[in-house]
Amino acid sequence: MRNGTSWEKKEKTCTDEEKEDHGDQWDHVVIDAESKAVISIVCVVCGKRTKENTEELIQDLAHRCNDGKPPEFFTTDDYSCYQDALLHVYGAWVIPERTGKPGRPKKAFQTEPEMQYATVKKERKRGRVVSVDIKQVYGTDVALESALESSSVSNAVNTSFVERQNGTDRHLNSRKARKTLAFSKDCEYHVCHSWLCLAYYNFCWDHRSLRVEIGDREYAHRSPMMALGVTKHIWSVEELATYQTIAGH
Repeated sequence: MRNGTSWEKKEKTCTDEEKEDHGDQWDHVVIDAESKAVISIVCVVCGKRTKENTEELIQDLAHRCNDGKPPEFFTTDDYSCYQDALLHVYGAWVIPERTGKPGRPKKAFQTEPEMQYATVKKERKRGRVVSVDIKQVYGTDVALESALESSSVSNAVNTSFVERQNGTDRHLNSRKARKTLAFSKDCEYHVCHSWLCLAYYNFCWDHRSLRVEIGDREYAHRSPMMALGVTKHIWSVEELATYQTIAGH
């Protein structure tokens, strides 16, 4: 997610030398569509949208989920670095056997990860989306269709869930609001505020789309972490602020 205007200058007014440390900065986010929980966020390296930051996000996802196994279904926008990052993190290495014949041996290579990965490319004109192009990158058409049919939240390839969470994040964190004077000017404070808002959203946010009907107009309210089974109740701000954590975790 782009943080809006940040770090002293707008992107379009930066020189080539200034663009590294000024202008638009990005937080890279992975969200679970069913629980609405933010699984991974590389805001500790909040900066430009680069291959290195994208791969760090996928590495963090692999570290946190499925014992390093690839997710069944993954969707992003058409940013090309995601494809390479998924291949490097989840692809299996194949080392060709030596043939004993003269000549250089074949180089080792990585096979495509066993997952369904599709991208969404939106074309805009005058600020409005005029077309949406869906492209399958990894997996098969049959497996992709099966994954969509089994989904409890959507039967189409889209990025609406992470886009909606971006809107919620901007609501919680005014540093990411656009066209205001509240934008971040210091990376350290931005990172701290981002982690605080992330924890509040995952544990304290009463997510309306996650509520479960238990009777006539009666609902059991849930936070994203309740939907994941990590906690059994919606935390209060006091509980979040006083919860003892371990440094580095």
